[in-house]
Amino acid sequence: MSSGRKLGGGRILGSGKGLAPPRTTSPFPPLSDTSIGSLPSRLSSLNSASPPSSTPFPDFGQDLASNVNLGAPSNGAATSGKLACPICDEEMVTLLQLNRHLDDVHQELPEAEQDQVKSWFDKQVLKAKRFQPISLINQKLRGLDVFESNETQPLTVPAAPGKPVDTIIDPEELVTRKHWQRTRGDDTCTDPTCDRKLGPLSGAVNCRKCGRLFCEVHTMYQMKLSRSANHEPVRGVWCRVCETCYKSREGYNDHNALFRDHTKNFAAIRSKRVDRQRLEVQRLEKRLTKLTRLLAELPQEQGPALLSPLGGPKVAKKAIEQSVVTWEDDASVSRCPFCQQEFGSWTFRRHHCRICGRVVCADPGTKCSTEVGLNVAHPTEKPTCNGQVSVDVRMCSDCKTTIFSHQDFIDSITHKPPDQVAYENLRQFERGIRSMMPEFHKSLLALQPPEEDSSKPPPTHNDIQHAAKIRKRLTYSFRQYDSAAKRILNMPTESPTQKLLQKNIHTAASSFLHTNMLPLKSVPSLLKSHTAGHRRLLSNGPSHSPLRNGESVAFDPETSSLGAASEVSTAVSALETEEKEAKEKLIVLEEQRFMVQEMLGHARSARRFEEVTALTRNIEELDREIEASKKVVNDISERWEGVFAGAAT
Repeated sequence: MSSGRKLGGGRILGSGKGLAPPRTTSPFPPLSDTSIGSLPSRLSSLNSASPPSSTPFPDFGQDLASNVNLGAPSNGAATSGKLACPICDEEMVTLLQLNRHLDDVHQELPEAEQDQVKSWFDKQVLKAKRFQPISLINQKLRGLDVFESNETQPLTVPAAPGKPVDTIIDPEELVTRKHWQRTRGDDTCTDPTCDRKLGPLSGAVNCRKCGRLFCEVHTMYQMKLSRSANHEPVRGVWCRVCETCYKSREGYNDHNALFRDHTKNFAAIRSKRVDRQRLEVQRLEKRLTKLTRLLAELPQEQGPALLSPLGGPKVAKKAIEQSVVTWEDDASVSRCPFCQQEFGSWTFRRHHCRICGRVVCADPGTKCSTEVGLNVAHPTEKPTCNGQVSVDVRMCSDCKTTIFSHQDFIDSITHKPPDQVAYENLRQFERGIRSMMPEFHKSLLALQPPEEDSSKPPPTHNDIQHAAKIRKRLTYSFRQYDSAAKRILNMPTESPTQKLLQKNIHTAASSFLHTNMLPLKSVPSLLKSHTAGHRRLLSNGPSHSPLRNGESVAFDPETSSLGAASEVSTAVSALETEEKEAKEKLIVLEEQRFMVQEMLGHARSARRFEEVTALTRNIEELDREIEASKKVVNDISERWEGVFAGAAT
């Protein structure tokens, strides 16, 4: 395109850096309406409203649509969906036609018109610098839209007096670039794990801090830098850096936030309060000790007597109580200091606290004052004797709390409620089960049949017995664990929160049982296969024994009788062992079926259909195993009859 062309029908997208040529002042004088009279009225009106071409255009509001009209009226006639040449106002159909028209017709223009077109072109380039949608789309495609933006207003540098337009500076450009690595033709990413060639596809980005070249992927970090490219977290600007600079900055490995330790101040304030409260407790305890000791020395009341002085022990007791602390005057107090009820009636009398002397009421509903029963050692008895005197002392609620709150707190810590004791028992069973599970899994591995190409020896009889023993212990522990969980669930309580807590504990216990009882179902099948093999060995054993084959019978009758007795005893011991194992296996299977049946009932009530399906399959497998075990027990009983019949003959 020649220098006299004009663009129309679109916008310049993307970053406008480097597109606009440096501005030069035009040597031509400002244009007037008469100098461009040959141009159409639209261009003349545009030029008359525009400033001279010797100065930059401060008005960026004009768009390409002002010169290339789409659907705007032209020469007084409405042209819908047509383009117009910005120079001669000739109507065009497409943008390609307009482009060819500009190349063919308006290639050679007068110098004055060329300056006007140049000024219009410069104005559109400056406008494109402000509108950069392509760069924003590129940032989103590369993942740079998640970066922190410098939201402060961009810096503006005022121009010279003759140039009213200010230059807008990106805050990131203020950071020095003197230390940047310069690009060559064969640059690669500096990251040691990346050997990517730097170019248009992978990018070539300088780390703003260290200045080295990286690809786009290994500069996806951001930190605040000062103008000298140093870390400045407060007053710096967000800049793109590499991973090494990002992770080696100060404070990156500090996992603790800023904190201030006020423990000493709190301890000093608390110590003053605690010391003051402790002195108050000691003062009231001394009064209570003195009062109880004096009351314990009073003679016991023997009942009313005619010759007893008026009042008798009650007057003496009152005098002792008033000697410990001065009582408050009854007339000066018209209301109870705690419940604010008014005194005055015979049913609502005044009472005095024997520790502080204040006037309080004795309403059982508010418990402003109560009589506290204390057991005091009799002063005349020896310390080793058990002689004690019961003394009742009336105290207000404040004095009672001050004296006994610490002891009540200690008692509450040492005394555990029943639900806590039950939960601790449940946790103890759970710890025992978890400690036995690794040994149980190890015994299961020992029972697995050896592969054809492996050198693993077959399981011995001791391995089978050990696995059965651990399984029996686990079954017993599971039964105790389930009982403890049910005990917690059925504990009486009136609190809905406590009831919900008990229900959640039972649900967690059921889940624990369901998870850890599944490996138990594989033991009966393994025990069955190995027991059958052991039984075959016992049945095949007599064919290899000369005593059982009768080979020595013809030589020595005594030896033959001894061999028969030995054969019978061996068969009996083998049958006893086999019968014991079969019955233990049957008992364990029946217990396991009972527990799984209970778990199935809970799962159905809770509408956990996935667990219902799995538990139903487990019950079916257990039923098959139980039937097989019963058949084995019946076979052993028949074999017992055969052994007894052979021994009788």
